Amino acid sequence: MKTRIIAAALLGLPLLATPAAAQRAGFYVVEGAGGDGSRYSGTVQFTPTGPQTWRLSWRVGGETINGIGVSNGKILAVGYSQGGTLGTVLYEIAPDGSMQGIWTAGREGGLGTERLTPR
Repeated sequence: MKTRIIAAALLGLPLLATPAAAQRAGFYVVEGAGGDGSRYSGTVQFTPTGPQTWRLSWRVGGETINGIGVSNGKILAVGYSQGGTLGTVLYEIAPDGSMQGIWTAGREGGLGTERLTPR
């Protein structure tokens, strides 16, 4: 009985680890749209700062945007600053490492969307 419980637990470990393992350090391609429908693209670099924390640096349209994030393996929440304006992004992490997110910035609100694809 004890062997079956241990075997079942070990078989379940890859399922639990998949989303966290999908998110990794390195560069991602960024494709997004602002709340007004304007499109943009660029790159973002993920640098780990702890077991579940990240530093992000976007490069979009010649501008660098910096942020920090925390992940539970399925969701990544990020706060960022762009030219003195604060914003937030909420990404859902897919098993293949891509991320689909929604973002807002400034006092006006409104939602933009963003997709990150690992390079």
